[in-house]
Amino acid sequence: MFNFLNAESPSPSPQKIASSLRWLGWAGFWLQALLGFIPILVVVANVLFNPGSQQSGGFSFGLWLAIICLLILLFSIFWCFRYTQLATKLETPDRRPPKSQVVRDLKLGLVANLGIMASAVLIALTRVGELTYKMLVLPQGATLITPNQVGTTVAPGALVTPSNMIAIQAMVNAIAAGLIGTIVALILLFQLGIARPTNGSLPGDG
Repeated sequence: MFNFLNAESPSPSPQKIASSLRWLGWAGFWLQALLGFIPILVVVANVLFNPGSQQSGGFSFGLWLAIICLLILLFSIFWCFRYTQLATKLETPDRRPPKSQVVRDLKLGLVANLGIMASAVLIALTRVGELTYKMLVLPQGATLITPNQVGTTVAPGALVTPSNMIAIQAMVNAIAAGLIGTIVALILLFQLGIARPTNGSLPGDG
């Protein structure tokens, strides 16, 4: 459907653009929803069942950043669904939106997904940095053990727990979800950009 290497490829019709919006929108919607399941679960669990935040009377900066990242991810999932609604409008001449509105919606989706990746990378750098520091401060030759073992001493808080790994997996999933949304928006913007009618608007616009 896309020919990125042929500069002389014909401009796509509104029907082809609508088809791209529909299948890429659904692909982005389901992929982001699947990848976003673990980040959503982790953030909700931290908000509802994190005793540390309840005892301190508030959330840490990292948790607030994770909540913001989650909200943007939820918005991006909804925005991929909106692409499918735009496809329906493009297929109907009486409801067809102007090209400027479609471009604006795609750019908003692009910015949202860049925000997901930026915030998730920032969280990952902070979290992984903390875990790396805890590993480096262990005595040389120390062995990591489970907290229930006896007879061996280990520095408090220096263990890499299953919750740490789940949190890292959640951050990787969030970055992947943002990357998928970015790719979808860029492909659609590219295809819309090569739609060059003589009047400078989307072909078929009134």
